[in-house]
Amino acid sequence: MKSLLKLCLLSLFVFACVSTKKLFEKGQYDKAFYAAIDDLKKNPSNSEALKILPDAYKEASLKYEQDIMMAKGGRGKKSEQFSDIYNGYLSLQKMYDGFVNSGLKVNNFSPQNYEHELNQAALNAAEAHYNRGIVLLNRQDRVSARKAYNNLKLADEYVPGYKDVIEKKQEAHEAAITNVLVTKFDQRFGYYSIDGSFFERDILWNLNSIGNSNYYEFYSGNEGQNRRIDQYLELSMYDIWFSNLATNNYSYKVSKKIPIKNDKMAGSTSTITVTATISAVRRIINSRAVMDYRITDAVSGKLIVSDRIPAQYTWESLTGKYTGDSRALSAKDWDIVRGNFNNRPDYNDLYRELTRQIMTQFNFRMRDIYH
Repeated sequence: MKSLLKLCLLSLFVFACVSTKKLFEKGQYDKAFYAAIDDLKKNPSNSEALKILPDAYKEASLKYEQDIMMAKGGRGKKSEQFSDIYNGYLSLQKMYDGFVNSGLKVNNFSPQNYEHELNQAALNAAEAHYNRGIVLLNRQDRVSARKAYNNLKLADEYVPGYKDVIEKKQEAHEAAITNVLVTKFDQRFGYYSIDGSFFERDILWNLNSIGNSNYYEFYSGNEGQNRRIDQYLELSMYDIWFSNLATNNYSYKVSKKIPIKNDKMAGSTSTITVTATISAVRRIINSRAVMDYRITDAVSGKLIVSDRIPAQYTWESLTGKYTGDSRALSAKDWDIVRGNFNNRPDYNDLYRELTRQIMTQFNFRMRDIYH
């Protein structure tokens, strides 16, 4: 048992070395560097890992330094240059931190600390994005404000709290947002008794789910007070109708040929025809509704878009029983026979089914508008 355990441990050790070596041979020097650290944490005397560690670090750091130099001398977008420089120093610093945090002591090997260079790269990137954000913000149009917000957000990520970036970021966000006020949400139930309060809440929740990532915010009623309103949205639910319960009784016959064993002749079979009669009860309620929506510009009063969304829903319950031979019944017949007698839905249940259909279409259209 002990010999087997030693053999297993030796196999794992050899596999780890081969894996690290393969990474190095494939030119994946940063991965080989971290793999060598893991190998040495398990066995500080691992000769293969001791050899690969400094070589992998040398090759990986050389590549990152070359990338940094190319970014510094590049002619591309400034934002991409600053990003490449920062990411290069970040990768170098991660290698340093990875070795230091491992607690390993390796003779004649000590990776370079790039903390100063990394901080300076972050500061340079933050400054560039901040300055670009301020220029865009001063243009005082919504499209520029959105770009300004993205730049200021990046500046805050490189150096949290850089200058007054938090205040400027909020200013840019407010300028970038299109505020939409739902001025009308009319549900014309007529003589039906329906609680439709859920639908208005669902509409607003779904609208804000669409708008949150696209610089749109939606309000209703008093929520829009003391805010700059850019668009008005009107919604009307009408032509709400529910049919009376319709019941249809019908029956039909089914038959099937089935094999049976012949008692007189061993091993032989014959067929017989079995029949049954299904007596079914079909109960149906039809329903429909229509929703109109209309979006206008708050300043000019011009119509942006308007459209109509119809919905139809049929509730159905099918139950039954049979007489005759059960072997004649198909799977569909059994579904009818075994069907549960569902309680008749009330108007609220039917209205929810109609609003689900309308909401699906409404969300699809709003995503096209507020993308």
